[in-house]
Amino acid sequence: MLDDIEIGCATTNSKYKDRLDCALVKIPATSSLSGVFTTNHFKSAPVKNCIKKLSNATTGEKLLMVNAGNANAGTGRAGEKDIESILDSVSLETGIAKKNILPFSTGVIGERLDKKSLQATFIKCANLFKKNNFKNFATSIMTTDTKLKIAKRTIKVGSKKYSIVGVAKGVGMIEPNMATTLSFVFTDLKINSALLKKIHKNTCNDTFNAISIDGEQSPSDSSILVATGSNAIKPDKFLKTFESSLTDVFSELSEKLLLDGEGATKLIEIKVSGLRSKAACKEVAKKIANSPLLKTAAYGEDPNWGRILSAAGNTNNKFHEKDVTIKIGNTKVFHKGEIYKSYKESLGKKEFKKKKISIAINLGLSKHNSKVKTSDLSHEYVSINSDYRS
Repeated sequence: MLDDIEIGCATTNSKYKDRLDCALVKIPATSSLSGVFTTNHFKSAPVKNCIKKLSNATTGEKLLMVNAGNANAGTGRAGEKDIESILDSVSLETGIAKKNILPFSTGVIGERLDKKSLQATFIKCANLFKKNNFKNFATSIMTTDTKLKIAKRTIKVGSKKYSIVGVAKGVGMIEPNMATTLSFVFTDLKINSALLKKIHKNTCNDTFNAISIDGEQSPSDSSILVATGSNAIKPDKFLKTFESSLTDVFSELSEKLLLDGEGATKLIEIKVSGLRSKAACKEVAKKIANSPLLKTAAYGEDPNWGRILSAAGNTNNKFHEKDVTIKIGNTKVFHKGEIYKSYKESLGKKEFKKKKISIAINLGLSKHNSKVKTSDLSHEYVSINSDYRS
């Protein structure tokens, strides 16, 4: 499975002690790459570096260079120079052109990278190519994550098959509006860059762009999709199948992000329908998803559906109360502007006790709809983020 991807991981033995916190991933010259990055106007130095490099077509082997624990964001020109210094060292060690090395950093904002430590650790990574795997890679990009996040699919096409493998990290500061904190997805199919970028963007919009833990966008958010081209199967005849499988991988990673959200105990799926456009439905769904009142109610297992109604009305999207219907799981709570006649609080309570809570709200007559996923908000979220740098 994707044997043409070479992975080397090592540890700086610093913030996370002996846990892996650095990785190099060598990608064959036959590969096509697509990158989707944060729309936060305040971008980290690595994100700027990647955006610039991916805007120019290059040939030859490529390298992903990732460190966890320090985002290299808010470090100005000095942070950009730090990257260049590390890239020089990695290029010299691996023989891969500097223009083909993409840097990624995640962690604390506003601190300079420890160049000497990272240079030494990335040299270790380069000496471990082929000795590490995707599980090691998923571990090496974690920050406050409590679980590694990896998703795999093997899809049969007649007597042949192809693979998709993805890893991601992130537990807080998640409302990507692009992708997620960090995610790297690989397939062995051969797909040209233009098509890969289109598929990547569309997949992100329906998965990573439809989740939120706390409404905060990281300046480091990056998603990379790689098609190595090592598989002889031609994807043009089964493109929809590939896109569906790819969406499955991105969706699985998205849910793992939410369920490992800082202090999260529940996954909440919100479906909004009936408004003038899919974008309008998504806006309302995100408003509900980011409501601290709803999220704390979910944590306390209190089916306070009035908070859903209130959040839905707190956007510029107009609807009539008489058109509103709300369901929690299979339980209808509110119908055509009235409390549903057979609704009982005990039924709502039963739904809110579940690990996964499903909320559906219809606001009109159109067929447009959108889904957004989020997590609950617990005491632990406050505890973790109140002393994150300690």
